[in-house]
Amino acid sequence: MRVKNFFTIFVTIILTTICLYYISYNIFSENNQKKTLNLGLDLKGGISMILDISEKDLLKTFTENSKNFFFLKALENADNKKKEDPNADYLSFFIHSFNQEIQNKKLNIRLSSPILFGNKSNIENIDSNSSDFEVERFLRKKIESSIISIQNILRSRIDKFGIIQPNIQRIKNSNRILIELSGIKNIDRIKNILEKKAELYFLETYSLQEIISYFNTINKFKNKHFKIKKSFIDLLNIPLIKSSNSVGLVHIKYKKIISDFLNSSEAINALPYHLHNVKFLWGAKNLDNFFQLFAIKINDEEISSSLNGDMVTHAYKSFGPLNEISINIKMNREGTKKWKIFTEKNMGKSIAIVLDNLVYTVPVVQSVIPNGISQIYGHFSIQESNDLINVLNTGKLPTSVKILQTNIIGPYLGNESIQKGILSFFIALFFIFIWMFFYYSIPGLYADIVLFFNIIFIFGILISMNTVLTFPGIAGIILTLAMSMDANILIYEQIKENIKNKVNRLTLTTSINNSYTLQGALSSIIDGQITTLLCGIILFYFGIGPIRGFATTLIIGIMVSMFTSICLGRLFLEWHLKKYKKISFRKKILIFVLNNIQNVKYDFLSKRKWSYIISCILIISSIFSFLLKGFNMGLDFSGGRSYVILFDRKIIPEKISEVLSKTFIENGKPSFPRVQTYGDEKQLKIVTKYKIWEENNQIDEIILKKMFFALKTYFPINFENFKKIKKNKSLGVLSIEKVGPVVATDMTHKAFISIIVSLIGIFTYIFIRFKKWQFGLGAIISLIHDSIIVLGIFSFFHGKFPVLEIDQTFIAALLTIIGYSINDTVIVYDKIRNISKKTSSLMKDTINQGICNSLTRTINTSLITLLVISIIFLFGGKILHSFMIALFIGISVGTYSSIFIAPSIIYDCLKKNKKNEKFFIY
Repeated sequence: MRVKNFFTIFVTIILTTICLYYISYNIFSENNQKKTLNLGLDLKGGISMILDISEKDLLKTFTENSKNFFFLKALENADNKKKEDPNADYLSFFIHSFNQEIQNKKLNIRLSSPILFGNKSNIENIDSNSSDFEVERFLRKKIESSIISIQNILRSRIDKFGIIQPNIQRIKNSNRILIELSGIKNIDRIKNILEKKAELYFLETYSLQEIISYFNTINKFKNKHFKIKKSFIDLLNIPLIKSSNSVGLVHIKYKKIISDFLNSSEAINALPYHLHNVKFLWGAKNLDNFFQLFAIKINDEEISSSLNGDMVTHAYKSFGPLNEISINIKMNREGTKKWKIFTEKNMGKSIAIVLDNLVYTVPVVQSVIPNGISQIYGHFSIQESNDLINVLNTGKLPTSVKILQTNIIGPYLGNESIQKGILSFFIALFFIFIWMFFYYSIPGLYADIVLFFNIIFIFGILISMNTVLTFPGIAGIILTLAMSMDANILIYEQIKENIKNKVNRLTLTTSINNSYTLQGALSSIIDGQITTLLCGIILFYFGIGPIRGFATTLIIGIMVSMFTSICLGRLFLEWHLKKYKKISFRKKILIFVLNNIQNVKYDFLSKRKWSYIISCILIISSIFSFLLKGFNMGLDFSGGRSYVILFDRKIIPEKISEVLSKTFIENGKPSFPRVQTYGDEKQLKIVTKYKIWEENNQIDEIILKKMFFALKTYFPINFENFKKIKKNKSLGVLSIEKVGPVVATDMTHKAFISIIVSLIGIFTYIFIRFKKWQFGLGAIISLIHDSIIVLGIFSFFHGKFPVLEIDQTFIAALLTIIGYSINDTVIVYDKIRNISKKTSSLMKDTINQGICNSLTRTINTSLITLLVISIIFLFGGKILHSFMIALFIGISVGTYSSIFIAPSIIYDCLKKNKKNEKFFIY
């Protein structure tokens, strides 16, 4: 046995064992295993959280923390109003309350006063003469920009946390954000990451010696407030303190008692003048149920200009000699300068590094630090350090956020649709196995086995990486399985071509061996798959959300398929030939048809003008359709109205969606709402884009009436009771919200950039491999051609077929089409290159012959892929129709462009004087 066969067997056994272990453990283990294949929101559901952004804190920030009594009173009144009516306009009520307080006291204080919003930080927008209307307009703009900033910071934190394809939506006309996440095992951890404000400060401290006399003074006040036998000094456990950096070591059950006492009016009034700027903060680390207490010097007037987290440019972890973890912080130029002055001032003293009012470490300054780098020590675990670095690198929130509610939600696609999808996938797989055996006989059976190993390896690796699998991820798997089967078809077609003039067994072995070389099929496989892999890597690096989910499975799948198709497939063929001495690559009943296809001699380039005309008509029609008809944008891009409704029994979401689509008729076409379980099985969340662009107050009433009468059999109550929202309601509507799009503008921008960079990468690789820029240009124009036509068909026909929606599944389909099309085009290019090396034909003849030689493979691969798509379309349920239609159109157009468009562009772009010369590619 040859060494490379031994290597293939060894790697296959190891990979199979590991992958089967993870797959079986994932299926049969009932515990919360560490390694699992997490399914995304669309396939399994997850948790839904509503975050409330504190407008009160934002207004305080805009006034630079004003202490004005009437300002604070108006904030308090607005808070109370918000508690009574969560939908109340906080800012309007605050302004009304403030003006009312001022009028009652007959004072001349305006919102534009320098002690309020007319301060130096707002001087460019507000002056002392600004009217309340101008101030309100400015504040609304500032609040809106702050909420957008918070939304982006939260998205960045979630992405760095490793969650694939989260849904983050603004609840319109409110200060709330809806976040839906999948695969969350530690809910408290994600809550901590989301709620952490990330205010980082470097502050001076008071030592125990400086503070102890004050403690002795207030110790006598203790018994007035607390009914426990221990004194205040006793609770501090001062004898147990090992370092003078802290001023107390308090048991967890006494933390609140100590905090309340130190913040009481008696304790504050007893502060001596030299301690007027002291603030008592707790340490971040739990030391066996004890927490350190620190005395920090904080001057409210100087805090905004002091050394803080805004000056941090990068945070990263490092390990000490005993493997302890520290977090390194690098500062910008301003921070470096202030850090040098700060450390120079506090030589030999302790300073506190404070994050969100918790003291993480209190190092002693040993020397002046001129380079702007500092370290945080805090006995961190790897998880804690990663979370803290995530928060520091994504920046601080401009205000505090609070999680108001958390609910478990069901899958977007619905359990019934998912079951149909799985069934259709297995039916499609069965037909692939039959087709390959029918077409290639025994080698087709080996290709089926290789495909089976491919599936095991892909899912085993995904599980081992704790990957979250989403619908776009499944699209990536489908593409890689198609490419894996395509690689086997390329090899088999090359073997058949080599066998044409060879008859004895020795030449059969040679034919197989030659097919697995760069001069055989290997160059086509490598070029096609590396081009797609390059595209996947760029999409993963630049993309977010569904694009990254697609790229993850695409990268894994391509690397696996290259090993299985090249190494494992060859092993099976060589073993069979060694044991049975012969092997056939075709069924006899197909010989006539196959020979006809293989022997086709057709002048494709002579028809290129017709191809250009057809493509130009399609592209121009598509662009006109974009401009005149637009697109049927799905909920992911348009947003919608969200209703949480409690039923009297367990409900199947798909049935409710079907019923409501018949009543939500807009412009003569049904609108399918997204329906999923929300918490209890009797509780559904219904999101619809029906009349989303209409803003009048009667729309909600109209929609609720339509829903009530469509679902009346589920509600033995009248319409008034159905729509009225109240606490402890047993049936009907529990909440109504208008939510923004899932795919935000910044996500669309990043997706566009990632695709552009991918196209540049594809062009560069093809140019390097084929030594002519015309090949790269042909491939890129072909990809753009395919994408525009698919988009055009969705635009032109969406009025007649409402299923043609642009949503996240369509993005997955478009990416799959791009991956398939570039693979198809590169394989045709490779055939042209190989023929140019073997013949002395003219350029036109070489290109035509290359196209003809790739026809058998192109038709075979396309038919298999279209067969799979058709089966999934028929058996996979309505939720998959849009995705499968896009794939069917895209792969059909992609096959057409790889034969008729890309080679024609190469031919026309080369210089005219070369058209009658021999065509050669190195």
